[in-house]
Amino acid sequence: MFMVKENLAQKERLEKIFKKIKVVYGTVPPQMKFLGNIEADYLEEFLVMVLRIAKHPHIDPNFFTFLRLHIAFREDYAYCKMFNTQMLQSKGYAEELQEDVIADISNIPFDEKHKALAIFAIKAIYESRTCIQSNFDALYKMGWTQRDVFDAIEHAGTLLRNGRLLTAYSIKD
Repeated sequence: MFMVKENLAQKERLEKIFKKIKVVYGTVPPQMKFLGNIEADYLEEFLVMVLRIAKHPHIDPNFFTFLRLHIAFREDYAYCKMFNTQMLQSKGYAEELQEDVIADISNIPFDEKHKALAIFAIKAIYESRTCIQSNFDALYKMGWTQRDVFDAIEHAGTLLRNGRLLTAYSIKD
């Protein structure tokens, strides 16, 4: 799936990490194998980020999955499209709802506060030069903290970056 060789120098360390991943996901997703084969530290750093998002104090973890879904389809990241679609399906989100969010992030199935954050996170990564103080202030007035806003933008930007990396390393026909 990716043009990267097995990381034999860190095989034992990776086996321990992969064992933990299998407990959570039932398998080791290809993007995690990819990171581990580049460098075990990269995979561990990625897992720290995943855990931070999964346990976010103010933002529902599914919010982040919908952000990733929207970006994956917008950028045509094949693997990310499949992974996030399956993740949302496993949590009971209907295909029609997912299609609505893919078409327009404002259709994210959360309250107005979360919708505003999702819309701004997408704006921030695609139109960053248009973000102004009043955009941030509006989110803060809704009750979001600086960390919340940063985490949403950072997560969206991370998917954009990681999607580009995975695409570069993907085996092409």
